[in-house]
Amino acid sequence: MSLFNPKNEEEEEQYLPAKLTDQLPDQSLSEEVRDRLRKKGYKRRLRIFSDVIAPMKILGFVLIFISLSYLIVTQLKYLFFQTSYFELKDFEVVGNTVLDSDYILKKAGIAPAQNVFSLETDEIRQRLLEEPLIKDIKVELSSLNSLRISVTERTPIIYAKKGIAFYEISEDGVILNTEGMGEKDLPIFTGLNLENTNIGDSIANHDDFFIAKTWLKNLGKNIFKEISEINLSTPQNPFIIMLSGEKIYPRSAEDMKNRFVFLRALLDNLQKNNVETFYLDMRALNDIVIRPKKLLQTNSENRGNTTGE
Repeated sequence: MSLFNPKNEEEEEQYLPAKLTDQLPDQSLSEEVRDRLRKKGYKRRLRIFSDVIAPMKILGFVLIFISLSYLIVTQLKYLFFQTSYFELKDFEVVGNTVLDSDYILKKAGIAPAQNVFSLETDEIRQRLLEEPLIKDIKVELSSLNSLRISVTERTPIIYAKKGIAFYEISEDGVILNTEGMGEKDLPIFTGLNLENTNIGDSIANHDDFFIAKTWLKNLGKNIFKEISEINLSTPQNPFIIMLSGEKIYPRSAEDMKNRFVFLRALLDNLQKNNVETFYLDMRALNDIVIRPKKLLQTNSENRGNTTGE
């Protein structure tokens, strides 16, 4: 009978630790125990191998995933950026009446056959807004290969005369042109502060421009048709030069509007009677003071004659 014959595997592990089994002489163990120990050693080695191989499997899957991802990215990059499928082919500019479409596209800085994914719409918009005549801009893809640029242009509402130059000013106070000669049918204002201003500058915060807009709003087109210019050198005490040459000191823009019919009838009557005036003063409430030239000349002649005598 064998000296050592454990009844189960737990007893084997208790009495014969794994590291000692190989040191025991074969004669001290039965064949059955040695067989069991061999099986347990095999299982132990298998578990150790599994513990080692598991991280390698995970690492292998990660490497495969990275390789596939890189392959996909490179292929997509080639598809999106190096083929003609996503190149711009058609350009549309709408809303422009003054600026030429080719000029707008050149100003936008869009390269021929540019890839849609390299298109920086915000940068294009900022470049176009540098043009004073452009008030607002919208850049969008109308289809996969088509770009649409919608333009809102500024239009001049008045001339601001400086010396012999006529500055075109938009409603929001931006100087659109400084080389005009007054050829457009626009109200003319003189005396506005235009020192150190250039095309693209804004005078929206200038008090005299605000007053000019007030006059423009109150009088309207029909009255301005009979006005040569409004001088705002002294904004609180402006004067008006009529197309017929008369100089008017108005009380206010609103009063001028309300009494213009009466003023027009008075001017017509003065012209019928060949009365030339230095000015007409409407600053008094409900009164118009007339300073005629002929009367002054007659008085001057009379004074001269009296002196001569």
